[in-house]
Amino acid sequence: MHAATRLGVTFVLVAVVATAPVAAASGPTSPCFPGEGHQFDIGSEGASIDLVVFLSMFENLGEAGGFGMEASGGIGNESIIQLRAGVAFDGVGPATEFLSNPFSRFSVVYDYSMNLPMFEPSGFDSSYEDDGSPVSGLKTKAC
Repeated sequence: MHAATRLGVTFVLVAVVATAPVAAASGPTSPCFPGEGHQFDIGSEGASIDLVVFLSMFENLGEAGGFGMEASGGIGNESIIQLRAGVAFDGVGPATEFLSNPFSRFSVVYDYSMNLPMFEPSGFDSSYEDDGSPVSGLKTKAC
């Protein structure tokens, strides 16, 4: 098979996959990321981490989506640390607007909090929160 024929077949396959409708998954949703995520639970007793990974930016090409994760770690029923980080995409929208400023359709997702309940009885401020983006030049999406 000639290289041009292989390239043509590859292009057609990519076009078919990219435009095929995606079946809706039954994954968790988020106020931070469009689409549905993929749930992972690490640990079942004592310390545990609940992790949701969002890949909808690649699963819904051209549409609103996200690429990132939400993680929540704790001990027993006490939440210790939570992190939401990634990128949200508003979708391509009008082609001329997208082509003139493609980064306007992206937002940084960042939300971090930590709480150490074991230090609360001592009177120390045992919590910390930060929702300011560590990246400048892109808008931040509030969660």
